[in-house]
Amino acid sequence: MSVPAAAVDPGVAALLGRVWPALPPAIERAGALGFHWTAVSTPFVRREAGRAVAHVGVIEQPLIVAGERRRVGFIHGVCTDPAHRRRGHAHALMEAALAHCRGRSATQVLTTQIPDFYAAFGFRPVREHAFSRPVPAGRRAPGRGGQALSDGPDDVRRLHRLLESRRPVSERLATCEDGTVFVFALLLTWGELSRARYHAELDVITVHAVHGRTLVLYDVVGAAIPPLDALVAAIGEDVDRVVTLFVPDRLGDGFTAEPWDAARAAALGDHDFVDVMVRGPLDVPEPFMLPALART
Repeated sequence: MSVPAAAVDPGVAALLGRVWPALPPAIERAGALGFHWTAVSTPFVRREAGRAVAHVGVIEQPLIVAGERRRVGFIHGVCTDPAHRRRGHAHALMEAALAHCRGRSATQVLTTQIPDFYAAFGFRPVREHAFSRPVPAGRRAPGRGGQALSDGPDDVRRLHRLLESRRPVSERLATCEDGTVFVFALLLTWGELSRARYHAELDVITVHAVHGRTLVLYDVVGAAIPPLDALVAAIGEDVDRVVTLFVPDRLGDGFTAEPWDAARAAALGDHDFVDVMVRGPLDVPEPFMLPALART
C-alpha cells in the first residue's frame, strides 16, 4: 500500500470544488484507497486575503514514448475562482508551473477545451486517433464478464498489485505511473471503481464500456497484456467491433486508425471531448492516442 501523504490544503480543495464539484470527493476517496493526490501533484496557488483564488498543478508521469521511458510534466487543475478572473492569476501560475518543469521534463502535456489560452505558452494541439477492429463472429459469445471492482480490501490489494506491476499497454505511447492518475481518472470519469473489471483467468483489469455493438477499451492493466481475442472472450460481450482509446500494438494486428474528434467521441459515450496539447518534443509516430486514463 502507498504511504499516506499530506492532506490537500483545505483552501485549495474548496477552490477546486467550486470549479469542479466532483474533484474533492474523488481526492478523498482515492486517498482512502491508498492513492494520494498530494503525493503526485505539485500545486501552484494564488491567494487573496488568505483565500485560494487560482490553482495550477503539475503531475510528473513516466511515459513510454516510441519505446523509450521519459518523464513528462502534465499540467492539470488550471482554474480561477469566477469572482477573481481576468486579473492575470492563471497566467502567472502557468509561468510558475512551466518554470518548475524546466530541467525536470522536456515535454509538457495538458488537455483543454480552451486551446487558445495555452497556445500563448507554446502548447500546440496534437491529432489523436482511436483504433478499431472487427470482432469475428465466432468470438462474440457472451462470457463471464469479469468481476467489477469495489472498495473492499481484497479488490484494493488487487488494484495496487496490478497497477504496481503493470506492463505498459503500448510500446509507442503508454504510461508507467503507479496508478494514482489511473484511479483519479477512473473516479472522475465514472464516480466509482466498478467500471474496472478483474478477469481472474487472465489476471488483468480492463476498463471498458459497450455502446450498441461496439466494445470500447479504455485500458488494460496487468503484468502481461493478453491478445485481443483473449480479452474479448473474457469480457464476454456480444459485439461486432472493438475500439481502443490507446495505441493497440500489444493487442495484435488488424486495427484501423480513426481520427478522434468530438463527434466520434460523443457517438461512443464521451460528451466531454477535450483537445490534447503538447509543449516540447513528443516524437510519437502517428497515428496515436494519449491513453484515456493517463490524462490529468
